[in-house]
Amino acid sequence: MSDLAKKLQKVHQACHRAWAKAARDLELSFSEFEYLSAVQEQADLQRFEDKHGQHLQDIVDALGVTKASASTMISKLEARGWVTRFQCMMDARAQHIVLTPEGQVKLARGARVYEQIATQIKDEIGDTLSL
Repeated sequence: MSDLAKKLQKVHQACHRAWAKAARDLELSFSEFEYLSAVQEQADLQRFEDKHGQHLQDIVDALGVTKASASTMISKLEARGWVTRFQCMMDARAQHIVLTPEGQVKLARGARVYEQIATQIKDEIGDTLSL
């Protein structure tokens, strides 16, 4: 295994272990974090004129999941109060999906898991990975 592959394996192991440990305390699964991240990434695209935000299909494309899977998870996140939906003004068939304030808090807490991992493994593998 190449040096880069070994480093990537260490990063993956650290992330997996950190999420397994943190999920209960955060009351947030890694999958939920991924969806919240995708919703926020799509919301950030609203600042550019060629993108208008977070339709379900945008989240499907960002995560590489099926529309049925994304719809189920978004409904779950909505029931937990972490996202909300509203009618798209440009396409009456579509809805925008946005984080609620509680969803933003969950996303920030999940992001801190990665900050902790970065601190933890910095000395083990260095500051950067050469790709």
